[in-house]
Amino acid sequence: MSGGIRQALALYLPLLLVGAAAGLVHALARRSPDPRRRRALDLAWILLLLLGAPAWLFTAAALGWL
Repeated sequence: MSGGIRQALALYLPLLLVGAAAGLVHALARRSPDPRRRRALDLAWILLLLLGAPAWLFTAAALGWL
């Protein structure tokens, strides 16, 4: 792979993984029959997106990748 593609994957692949994990938690929330668990999983996937992506971008910036 060329250097540009490798650098882009190193930067954006973790963001895609955060998004995929949030999507999985969201799907589990929709399938849950228990309303309390559904609300907890709804909160979890939103927090995963709100905290996961900025945390990764901060980490990438601290490592000098941005």
